[in-house]
Amino acid sequence: MKKKILFSIISPMVLFIFMVSPVIRMTAQNIKIDSDTYKTLRIKPSEADPNVRNWDSVHVVYYDRAIKNNKILLWLTGTNGSTNHLPQSFFKTALDQGYRIIALSFISTPGVSQVCVGNRLNEDVNCAAEFRRKRIYGDQVFSSIPDQYQDAIIPRLIKLLQYLSKNDKEGGWSQYLDQNMDKPVWSKIAIAGQSQGGGMAEFIAQHELVARVLSFSGGWDYSNSKMKKIAGWYSQRSITPPENFFATYHVQEAAATPLAEISKALHIPTDHVFALDQPLQKQKKGSNPFHTEGIANPVYKTIWIKMLGSGL
Repeated sequence: MKKKILFSIISPMVLFIFMVSPVIRMTAQNIKIDSDTYKTLRIKPSEADPNVRNWDSVHVVYYDRAIKNNKILLWLTGTNGSTNHLPQSFFKTALDQGYRIIALSFISTPGVSQVCVGNRLNEDVNCAAEFRRKRIYGDQVFSSIPDQYQDAIIPRLIKLLQYLSKNDKEGGWSQYLDQNMDKPVWSKIAIAGQSQGGGMAEFIAQHELVARVLSFSGGWDYSNSKMKKIAGWYSQRSITPPENFFATYHVQEAAATPLAEISKALHIPTDHVFALDQPLQKQKKGSNPFHTEGIANPVYKTIWIKMLGSGL
């Protein structure tokens, strides 16, 4: 496997189709997480917050009862994804590395690349950053998506941690909440995401000091629809240091070139960026079959371990 950054030759028409309407779905994986070893919880967002009305598929939580002070790995899915399809092989690796896992349920559609395009992007070069802030924090007026405050990623995470602190005492969840500020203790949380979720992880890390960022083919945001210039927010100062960022993409996926450029804009160390080049795990339908390989294909387990580090 080559560590060197490589670039694919991409058909402009295929790239255009993919950018406008990506559909992210994890390939089913045979590995199952042992419920005897790892406690498993499935909690509807509306159980944790009665204000939730939309996108009420369950949050999924895994942890080893024997480990009390480990880090959380917060999982954020890609566009059109849900907690019904989770990367079990990657999750098992994260659990083996000592993490506990929260797969957060949040509104994943539409994605940035479906909203911040064409005239809308040309009229507002900050569209992508405004979109992401609305979906993450829920505290900004951005009328192009209907998400409400209680739908946003961080409000849902806070409500879930509060719920777990009250209802799952053996999990010791209060350690992950700053009780004075009513916000997550980000230093004990690593964030991993696929596609849109990877971009969300990177955006959060720019504004919060997180333990780690693991971006798997993370979103590719633009500030110009014609020139395909990457969005300005990637170059902003990050509160999380660059050495805490890790990123992958496959050299044959449609957005390989902008994803490599984004890693440079984020100042991710070159040995933390993995240009994957192995064949498909199995044949897939669609115009961009390599897009989920980084998170779905167990051949990359050694890379997952390096990205994860220790969850203890």
